[in-house]
Order: sequence, then structure tokens, then C-alpha cells
Amino acid sequence: MNKRYWDDNKIALLKALSENPNLTQAEIANKMNTTLDAIDHAQRRYGIKQVTEEKQKEKTKWSNSEILEEVQYYIEAIRQTSFKYNDIYKNITYKGAWNSVKQTEDQVQLFSDMHTGMINVAPITGEITYNKEIQEKELQNLLKGNQRFYQLYKPAYNIETFYIFGLGDNITNDRIYEGQKSEITCTVGNQIKLTFEYLSDYIKHLLKIYPRVVYINIVGNHSRTTNTYTSESAVDGFEHYIGLLLQERFKDNKRVEIVNPEDYAYTLQIRGHRYLLTHGNSIRGAALNSIEKAVKEIALLVEQEPYDCITVGHFHSCYEFPISPKTTLLVNGCWIYNDNYAYEKLHKFSTAKQFLFNVSKKSPLNSIQKIDLRWDMK
Repeated sequence: MNKRYWDDNKIALLKALSENPNLTQAEIANKMNTTLDAIDHAQRRYGIKQVTEEKQKEKTKWSNSEILEEVQYYIEAIRQTSFKYNDIYKNITYKGAWNSVKQTEDQVQLFSDMHTGMINVAPITGEITYNKEIQEKELQNLLKGNQRFYQLYKPAYNIETFYIFGLGDNITNDRIYEGQKSEITCTVGNQIKLTFEYLSDYIKHLLKIYPRVVYINIVGNHSRTTNTYTSESAVDGFEHYIGLLLQERFKDNKRVEIVNPEDYAYTLQIRGHRYLLTHGNSIRGAALNSIEKAVKEIALLVEQEPYDCITVGHFHSCYEFPISPKTTLLVNGCWIYNDNYAYEKLHKFSTAKQFLFNVSKKSPLNSIQKIDLRWDMK
């Protein structure tokens, strides 16, 4: 006799939810208080079709040229808005405090692995730990964290420039490659637009308390348009379009600089200290000794001169350790708490935290902090 795993009522509910085109497998698992794997197995066992999966396959039919055409259309819309109306991103009032007697420093926010367009179901518990609603709460928490540390340092320092090191994978992509999960909520074109709007408003709020903001836009491996990330130029990656849109939006704001590198790595100096920015996906392996060895090789390949700090994302956890007497490596966290992919492939629980630190003439890494993006969700 065949064993029945689910009763008729539960199977009927699964069928009804699976026919809803607005629900993903992850959302169905949450509604039925079970795991994503259980939903996937049951659908196959009872021959139930997941409508959303078919729609996701249709999304991947978008061509690169169609996405570029949409981005160009959006750029033109920004130009027309700037020309015809009072652009809210141009004239932003600086409300910060400045005292010529205080020491002047800069601040750096690492910003990576936001994965716009993704839903995550935590391993073991089956809890939904990431979706659009959670992402927007985390954006607010990041800004609150910046404001809290500004208030903390304001009595002692002038903070002149706020640097945002965008280290990649801030979109998810809708082209499912090996190792990529299929819980995608919107097309890559919409992911680009959403991320662009999130970053625009984030920069706008920062300009109220910092005299100057610099955003550096590094592309990650989820930005790729082919299944082999090394086969294309960085300028062909989808995340590069976010930089183009930001450059257009803030081109008339003299307090904002948008840097959109044409390579997978970027070097800059802040107050005499040298920094290397790259996503980190060229590093093979997830063990700390593997990361340390690979980063040393990256640093030697890019330039022979030593770096004070090398920053990467990609590994979804926060690490800080020296790789030479002079050089410190910062591995940034992500926005996804208990990322299922990181648990399965890297055998670790991901960290929804982002690094923040100060830069002075004497120190390239002063007052290193980890902003917990879920600090009010516990």
C-alpha cells in the first residue's frame, strides 16, 4: 500500500496556493508552516504545478539589449525631471555641525550583498528572513545606524566625506545559474530600478548630515549576464547600470560624487591611505585561510604597492583580520539573515551586518563598527 504523506485537505491547500501566481514556494512554505524543501517535495510527489516557477522562466527571456534600452529610457526621464522641475536630489540642505577647532575625519560604509529581488527561507527553521519588506526595514536601520554614530563622533570630530564602498551583489538577477536560488520576486530590470531608488534616497538622507558623499559602484557575480562571470567586462554587468543611473541623478549635485569603475577592482586613497575594493567572487573556497591567501594574491596582481585595507563582500559574513603587518582585510556581511545558500554551500550562518569605520590622517581603520541591520527585529 502506498504511504500517504499529506492528508487530502493539506494537499488541496497546497494546490490552491501553488496556483496563485503571486506566491513563491518560499511564501507557500511560510503560509503552511513548513520548510521550502517540504513544499518542493510535496509538489513533485503529488504532481502539483508551481505557477510562479513558470513565470520566473519567462522573466529570463529578457535580452541584455532590452534591459539597456529600459535603463536608457530611465536616464532620459531623470534628465527631463532635472530640466523641467525642482529636482529633490539636487539642492539638499546640509544640517550637520562643523567646528574648525575639531579634528576632521572621513567615514566609510561598506555596502554589499543586498540582493534586491530575493526571498530567503532560513535553513532548519523555515522562517522567511528576507523579502522586500524586510529589506526596506534594514535600509532604515542602516541609516539610523549611520545617524547614531554621527551623533557619537560629532562632539570630537568633523566628519567631512561619507564614502560608500558598494562592493557588489546588491541585485539578485533573474537568470538562474548554478548555485543561485530561484526565489526571485521581480525581473533584473526592476531590481536595477529598485536598488537605484534605494541608493538615491539613502544618499539624499546622508547629505543632510554630511558635507559630501562619495559612492563607488563595484559589480558582483550576481550582476553577470552569462553563466561564466569571467567571460565579460565589468561594464556589461547589470549592476554597472545602477552606477550610470546614479551618475545621471546626482550630476548636478556638487556635494555628491558617483564613481562607476570599468573593472572588477578599484583603488583609491583617503587621507593618504590606500584601499582596494572588489567583490571577492574570484576567491575560491570559504575557509578563512583560503580567503586570506587569495586576497594576498589579488593585492599582488592588482598593484605591487601595499594596501592599508582590502575590502570584499560575497561571503555573507563579517570578518576582520590582518594579512600583512600593514594590510587589513575586511570581509563585509550581507543583508540576509540565515541565508539558505550560504548555509548549504559555505556551511555557515550569514550575518545581516555591514561594516562602518572612520579614516583619519593617522589611521586607515579607526573606530570599526558593525551595523546590525536587524537590531529592532529581534
